Amino acid sequence: MALIPLSLLLLACFSTSSSSSPYADHCSSVVPESEPTSLFVDSDSSFGISNGYFPGGGGLFLSPRASDSSSLPYFQFYAKYLHKTRSPDVLQVEGTLVLRDGHPTAFYGMTYHRRRPRRNVTSQEKATFDFSGFWSESTGKLCMVGHRILHKPSGDPLHPSAVLKLNYPKTSNISTSLVSGTVESLGPNHIDPISLVAYAQKEYYFTMIPRANHSCSSLPFQEESLSFGPTSVCSNLLQYMTGRTFQLGDGSGCTGSNCTTLSRSFGFSARFLSFDMIQCSENGWLRLYIGVSNSSYLSYGIPMVPKKSMVGEGYWDHVKNRLCLIACRILEGSSPASPSVGDCTIGLSLWFPTVVTLRRNDVVGDMWSNKKKGDTGYFSMVSFHRSGGRMVTTPGLRYNYTQMDSVSRSCKARSGSTQSSDERYPDGRSSFDMRFRIMVEEAGGRRGRGEANVFSIGDVLPGDYDFVMASETGSSAPAADWVEKKHSVWNVSYVISYYMYSASDEEDEQFDIAAEGIYDAGSGTLCMKGCRYPSLPTKNPTAIDCEILINIQFPPLNAKMGDRINGTISTTRSKQDPLYFDTLKLSSPHIYRAIATYAIRRMDVEIAMVMVSLSVSCICIGLQTFHAKKHRDALPSMSITMLGLLILGYVIPLVLNFEALFANRSQHGSLSLRSGGWLDVHEVIVRILSGLALFLSFRLLQMAWSARSLDENKGHRAAEWTTLKLCLPLYFAGALLTWLISSRHHHRLQRSEFSTQQHGSRWEDLVPYAGLVLDGFLLPQIVLNVCRNSKDKILTPFFYVGITIIRALPHLYDAYRSRSYGRRIDSSFVYASPDGDFYSLVWDVIVPCEGLLFAAAIYLQQRVGGDCLLPQRFRKRVAYDAVPVVAL
Repeated sequence: MALIPLSLLLLACFSTSSSSSPYADHCSSVVPESEPTSLFVDSDSSFGISNGYFPGGGGLFLSPRASDSSSLPYFQFYAKYLHKTRSPDVLQVEGTLVLRDGHPTAFYGMTYHRRRPRRNVTSQEKATFDFSGFWSESTGKLCMVGHRILHKPSGDPLHPSAVLKLNYPKTSNISTSLVSGTVESLGPNHIDPISLVAYAQKEYYFTMIPRANHSCSSLPFQEESLSFGPTSVCSNLLQYMTGRTFQLGDGSGCTGSNCTTLSRSFGFSARFLSFDMIQCSENGWLRLYIGVSNSSYLSYGIPMVPKKSMVGEGYWDHVKNRLCLIACRILEGSSPASPSVGDCTIGLSLWFPTVVTLRRNDVVGDMWSNKKKGDTGYFSMVSFHRSGGRMVTTPGLRYNYTQMDSVSRSCKARSGSTQSSDERYPDGRSSFDMRFRIMVEEAGGRRGRGEANVFSIGDVLPGDYDFVMASETGSSAPAADWVEKKHSVWNVSYVISYYMYSASDEEDEQFDIAAEGIYDAGSGTLCMKGCRYPSLPTKNPTAIDCEILINIQFPPLNAKMGDRINGTISTTRSKQDPLYFDTLKLSSPHIYRAIATYAIRRMDVEIAMVMVSLSVSCICIGLQTFHAKKHRDALPSMSITMLGLLILGYVIPLVLNFEALFANRSQHGSLSLRSGGWLDVHEVIVRILSGLALFLSFRLLQMAWSARSLDENKGHRAAEWTTLKLCLPLYFAGALLTWLISSRHHHRLQRSEFSTQQHGSRWEDLVPYAGLVLDGFLLPQIVLNVCRNSKDKILTPFFYVGITIIRALPHLYDAYRSRSYGRRIDSSFVYASPDGDFYSLVWDVIVPCEGLLFAAAIYLQQRVGGDCLLPQRFRKRVAYDAVPVVAL
């Protein structure tokens, strides 16, 4: 019994008590209570629901729910504990229900990103409930009672009691594959009833395979397609289909009275398909649900909305190399909590052509109705293809260039451009160098983001592999006879996807461009013709525009800071053409592989330099502590201000970056520069060493403060106060100047072209200034020595010379780095990072000279006297009067 959780004991108490328990009051008629036992049931694969849809719930969230399709509410449910009970077919269930007011992610370009937030929508809200109850295996009924456990983002927390009733069958087929139910509020804080709809994830039995076979048998042979072996069918289907949007072809937008299109059948503009919750068996049978939408934003993990979703099952045909599916629509019931599966007359076929062209995608398919023409719900066959995203490369797939003659004519004008003989560009063999993110701007000021992914280089499809090896058949042969033979020229194909952000709250516009053309490695120019597929509603939504010209200039491999990929996307149509658009400017702060490799190697060296510097700092401060203990008479003469600056130099980085102890280093730019797990270890070790140096500095400060507090050292306190009054105005003036300079810098960045960088607070801009003040940490000690004309051996040379060298070395290294390493990647700087100090050629000279001068001043003061640095007339003169001798 010791293993039974407390909630189980409480539930047992409820079951043995009178019928006044919350569960008995609300659930006894659904699933009678049963006494739980101590036997646990595996809950990893049971009662798991993801991406369910829920209408209702008024009063649950503070913000009004967005009505656009890109912000659908969804829920998740997972069981924490399952226990057997005295009843053979009843299980006691403890689980958590999470309700969210908007969809979490969207498919953006070719990778997963969070969609740009709406201007009028607050942060996503969620509500979490903990439930406990019973589930009957025979009836599939689940009834639970619980309480809300999560506070709202603002306002008073609400903890209403609630009851969850769910139909969750033990086994399911396509007709019973829905999970539906309700959540009702029981507490004083009323919430409107919530209806739940989701896809069953428990044991499934296939029943539609014969019908899928019959539906596909009448289809003619389409084209040669890729074949998958029995062991690779499931992995390839999941790779090609999961998380991808499929765009319906021509005719899907027809709304005439005589139309028999899919849109008319569904009752809305059905323009996109997406496949989710794909579960595949070893024999190539699979089941899934299909989302139908008029927006490409939702492509993965979409909620199952009735009338906009289908459930399906099918198989992979090894003879014709295609996927055959039968789909059933999700129909609305008499209430939102009672949807049903019906109209299982929709057939789908999907295959993967072996040859991809500019107009032919790597994944295509057909969708049709098995009803008779004229029947309700009938629609004509409609084709679909994968919309945007990086193409998947599979053995046997190849690209066929079909527009090279047109490319040659369009790009011939650029072939005469000459480049400096000492400039080198990517040779085209590295797909890493050839793919890049882009920022887009229209002439009117509207901007966007996207990605340009290379699909083929010559005859080779690199995919996720980096280097492309030239084949003996001439994969790097010149693309046209007008190209000079002395340069390496490649035929290339690209997939370019980008969003254009709207200036208002209207839908953002997404475009996908398939392009092919020529890359000249001698000049770094890329010239292509492309076809643009509009992915959101436009004036002509079904038109494919193949009069697109793309020109891109890559920067040299030895590019300086600020150089980036630049280019244009333009149309060859006249302004009167409906498909005409203004020229788009492209820009990308791309980082080449060679530069990234060099940066990673340099980071390893800089990590070691940081470790050594901090270790030496700890040793120097420790030696000063031992020196102070041996010469306690010199402790009152040690500057408190100097020690405060020393402490400040270690406190600021620790305070601003303490989260690095628990989180990975932030990623910047289009490249993640990491040196394995060593960089994470470095983050922790650096802060441990910084903490040790801080502790030793505090110990030194405590010793000096204790010695200064004695009555006989009042003169030292007065001199320290004078030192502080002389130094503080200098520090405040420097801080104000730094603040003004950083303000102008922020304003300039905000007005710069394609500025998307997120900047921290202005206080973080003062961190480099704090480092600069620390570079001159000996100044307060020098001033104190002058005020007291002291020549005590206050500081050991190991301390003031060692710390000075440690502070000067980053600037000497930065001077070397700027000469030997042309292009800067600020996010890769581990040692001598601009985030912690001022670094430029001027400062790299000033700081070491300043440190050397201050160290020399301390040396002279401790040998000759504190005022030895002053002109002769300002030095203190001490006259000794003759003492008369009194004769005894």
